[in-house]
Amino acid sequence: MPDPSWTAQQQAQQASQHAQRIHQDHVRQHRDMSELGRAHARHGGAAQHHYPASARHGQGGGLRGLLTLVVLVAAVVYLARDPELRTTVETFAQGLWARVQNS
Repeated sequence: MPDPSWTAQQQAQQASQHAQRIHQDHVRQHRDMSELGRAHARHGGAAQHHYPASARHGQGGGLRGLLTLVVLVAAVVYLARDPELRTTVETFAQGLWARVQNS
């Protein structure tokens, strides 16, 4: 059976790579759409509007989401290395989940 900390590190690395791919795809898509809008405007099309993040219904939190993922992965790796802390967190999470289900 592999070492739990090694397994957690592998999962963290895979999650980080996956998040980077998602971010790169999002940036590429945004860049492509922006270029398409500029090309459209150069050829006499309607002006492109840039809507604030609140009007996009939460689509603008790429960096915040990536940071959250990195912090979560770091916490998982840390928990995998400390069995006592892991047990404490599991007990807390189970108690919290039980309270949520009962309310």
